[in-house]
Amino acid sequence: MFKNNIYTPEAQRNLNSEVQRFHIINYLLEKNNFLNYLEIGVFQGENIRLIKALHKDGVDPGAEGYIIPEVNYPMTSDEFFELIKDHEDIKYDVIFIDGLHHADQVDKDITNAMKHIVEGGFIVLHDCNPISYEAQIIPRETVVWNGDVWKSFVKFRFNHPNFKTCVIDTDFGVGVIQKCSDYRGPSIPELEEKIQEWEYFDTNRKDLLNLITVEEFKQLF
Repeated sequence: MFKNNIYTPEAQRNLNSEVQRFHIINYLLEKNNFLNYLEIGVFQGENIRLIKALHKDGVDPGAEGYIIPEVNYPMTSDEFFELIKDHEDIKYDVIFIDGLHHADQVDKDITNAMKHIVEGGFIVLHDCNPISYEAQIIPRETVVWNGDVWKSFVKFRFNHPNFKTCVIDTDFGVGVIQKCSDYRGPSIPELEEKIQEWEYFDTNRKDLLNLITVEEFKQLF
């Protein structure tokens, strides 16, 4: 049985967020006149159905018991990217990663997504700002669970200062990575081993994630 953490104030704040992940994605699509969208981890379709894109691809292996019509690639993300790896012309404007919330898998999903994102396009990740230590433990122990996606996002920022990155403080942390060849962001001086430790992250999450408000996000992008 999972521990019930759904009634904690921080869980409630995020569950009741006025701005959710589909709002962020639609903002990016609409502002940039983007057409092509990929979603990894569709589940019951509560996000992809609200996305306003001309072309939408959904990837989900159905491990949680759901394969809905929006899933036109019923397979794992690894299998999907293997399927298209020789097709460099397959590009997306926005790729949303919300599949297996284990850092080692998220690392692979980000790396593969980078090969199929247009210049100036965006990779968006859910659950980058975990509500508690318990909510990010692998394997899952709680009802509201974010996994350790935060490790992948922080590691990416550490290793890729040439990408524009932030986490929006809403809906459990919506991470945004923009592919910009002419951008050079601030470097993160800490040792990589240190920024993967929970205590250090929890104390410094605002700086490590570049955690910003929805209003600040709209000023940056």
